Amino acid sequence: MKNEIILGIKAMSQIVPGVIPFGLIMGTVASNASLNVVELAGLNVFVFAGASQLIAVDLMTKNVESFIIILTGLVINLRMMLYSASFSSLFKESSLITKTIGSYFLTDQAYAVYVSTDIREKTRNEKIVYYLSSGIFMWLSWNFFVALGFIFGNFAPTSLALDFAVPLSFVALMIPTLKNHKYYYVSACSGLLSIVFHSMPYNLGLLAAAGISLCLGAFLSRKKKEENK
Repeated sequence: MKNEIILGIKAMSQIVPGVIPFGLIMGTVASNASLNVVELAGLNVFVFAGASQLIAVDLMTKNVESFIIILTGLVINLRMMLYSASFSSLFKESSLITKTIGSYFLTDQAYAVYVSTDIREKTRNEKIVYYLSSGIFMWLSWNFFVALGFIFGNFAPTSLALDFAVPLSFVALMIPTLKNHKYYYVSACSGLLSIVFHSMPYNLGLLAAAGISLCLGAFLSRKKKEENK
């Protein structure tokens, strides 16, 4: 299992550089919003989802109702349901504790590392160790860089445009997962629709684009299965 731990950390270490500006931004935003260490630590431990944490802090500074903040975070993280469904076969025979730990460390980065790495020859337990080691390393890295951003506050000049690195980090995560034309079609569709629906209120355009793209992905997958019969 030691080898799987090393491989998991090594694979995640290649993605972490793209998370650094994301974490620094989160820490800086929390500092500017006058959150204390305990509140920020609570977000990192109990939420552990960069986009949701950023939105939560922004809404808190605007005195939005707690229910709306929680609901917004849940909507943003709906994609985790798809990731979980993809992992269902891997954790099917695992204990409740293992499933709980696995779900906690599930992030875009951990999922991307797992699906983009060829580990088909490994046993189920080795795959789980590989995934968990990469997820834990991601958690430690996230907390470290958020803490740096919080300590130093607005340390970076605005000319660096660190906020632009957030969407870029997600693009970098997506590219290794594009394995065939089906993936290209769905990603292109979601990108174009997010631009078309950009003017929709409350960022509903992103949800609409994601929903339509999911339907397209399901249609293409079922069509491929029918062709293979």
